[in-house]
Amino acid sequence: MLALALSGAASQALAQEAPVSDKVRASVLKRHPQATDMQGQLETHFGQQLLEVSFKDAEGQVLHELFRSNGALFTGELVLENPQQVPPMVTETVKANFPDSRIEKAELVVNPNGVGEEYELLIDSANGKWRIAVNDKGEVTSKERR
Repeated sequence: MLALALSGAASQALAQEAPVSDKVRASVLKRHPQATDMQGQLETHFGQQLLEVSFKDAEGQVLHELFRSNGALFTGELVLENPQQVPPMVTETVKANFPDSRIEKAELVVNPNGVGEEYELLIDSANGKWRIAVNDKGEVTSKERR
């Protein structure tokens, strides 16, 4: 069922709500036995459609993990405490595509299959809120109006 949900997602969309399968739920609980409030979203990172699972750990901290269509763990996302910590090329890309905008939230996604990273950003601009992904070359790889 997860594979069908992932294959049906539009490649342009960054996030879309999706169910968390029993296989993925078991995988999360194996690493985080006290995980609660699991929620799934379909996202595209590194050209792959993935399921992001957000959940609270034993301390109540919200964590994010990305899973492949077969239910295997791909990688985690690291929420940057200060959204302005993104590299200058990412900031320049945001300013070029969304003048007079502000980065509200930033997450780092490191490619476990090789070199590269992406930043998933929630931005507030004059024409609304957007969720975008920018790679380490400063290219927008995905965007979605919120």
